[in-house]
Amino acid sequence: MRREDLRLYLVTDRPLAGDRDILDIVKQAVEGGATMVQLREKDADTRDFVELAIAMKKALEPYGVPLIINDRVDVALACDADGVHIGQSDMPYAIARKLLGPDKIIGLSVENMEQVVEANELDVDYIGVSPIYSTTTKTDTAAPFGLEGLAQAVKLSRHPSVAIGGMNQKTAADVMRCGTDGIAVVSAIVCAPDPCAASRELLGIVDASAPAPQRWTERIWAKAQKLYGDIIGLPFIKDIADGSLTAERFSRYIAQDEIYLRDYADHMFAVADMIPDEDLKQTFVQFAKDGLEGEKAMHELLIERFGMELDVPSSFVTSSYNHRIMSGINTGVLPVAFAAILPCMWIYNEVGLHILKIARLEGNPYREWIQEYGNEAFTKGVEDLLKVIDKYAAEASEKTLIQMDKAFLDGTLMEYAFWDYGYNGEEKNYDYIK
Repeated sequence: MRREDLRLYLVTDRPLAGDRDILDIVKQAVEGGATMVQLREKDADTRDFVELAIAMKKALEPYGVPLIINDRVDVALACDADGVHIGQSDMPYAIARKLLGPDKIIGLSVENMEQVVEANELDVDYIGVSPIYSTTTKTDTAAPFGLEGLAQAVKLSRHPSVAIGGMNQKTAADVMRCGTDGIAVVSAIVCAPDPCAASRELLGIVDASAPAPQRWTERIWAKAQKLYGDIIGLPFIKDIADGSLTAERFSRYIAQDEIYLRDYADHMFAVADMIPDEDLKQTFVQFAKDGLEGEKAMHELLIERFGMELDVPSSFVTSSYNHRIMSGINTGVLPVAFAAILPCMWIYNEVGLHILKIARLEGNPYREWIQEYGNEAFTKGVEDLLKVIDKYAAEASEKTLIQMDKAFLDGTLMEYAFWDYGYNGEEKNYDYIK
């Protein structure tokens, strides 16, 4: 699915159409610019639903507009629709995906912020934020999100989104300014005397009101803000900044970091081997070598200073983090591999810069650690890498972008867990990373 397919998402409603042919309304809407169509038939029996779905798919094929079936996975399979849209009380996502396969579109309605966050754990293709406003076409809805709630949902979600409920010519502009990818329209098109003209007008409003596309790094950093805020609020980070972190906790952290970095070096060079441009590959390899050598020298100094014991097994957190990075690399998709290794550089750099602003360096036994991750050379290397990743992301498919988002956000959570483990060790349960 392309993100732009969500821009003007028509949801059918035969009772609203009256005595007019719903197929004719849909064709007019598509000619006016509708970018996706959802066939919604709450009262039709299965045979009628399937026959209508087959006819609608045939009607839409010349336009290249995806057909989505509301709720009914069996109907989607019967007519070979492009996908389904499911609600919170419908078939669970995992079962729908198993039945439909990896290539079909699956959209999921979310009715509150908790469900937005829960959807981040699923590989749905988009979420339908519902309802934005109260609406007469659907009465079994939760409390409206409103514009402020929609904007928050868009920031929280790692998925493309479409706004549902009360979408028309009067509301579309304000809704699109919240950053959603599109609007799901029912009565403003189905009831319009001229569905083609109504669709053309709505699409014009949508395209004129949508914010300029963000770079991937801008968008993913916005999505990671809450987690990053949790990271810099960790006791480990606060204590290392003022020098009060115990040697036992710092040694536990360094011992795990030694294990992690041995695998991370292999990960970096595995990603380098995936880069097709030879000049970029050599630049990346040099950045990796410089960074790893700098960390090694800093580690050796601090290991000697504190007399650390390094003969320890890999923790659950360390092993899990290395496994997740390798999973991103094993996709064979370079932008996803970049996203998987990025948190260890970008998050560390941001944390290093943050600590430098608040740290007491004089007499701080951890000053070399602090200075390593906030220094000018490391910061420049991270900035250059972000530009490279944005270039690849700009050319990536929607599926790849979703994979990139998940890889980075998972990695950011692992960074949180890594420092959390350094502070608390085996006394704490880390099931939250599963």
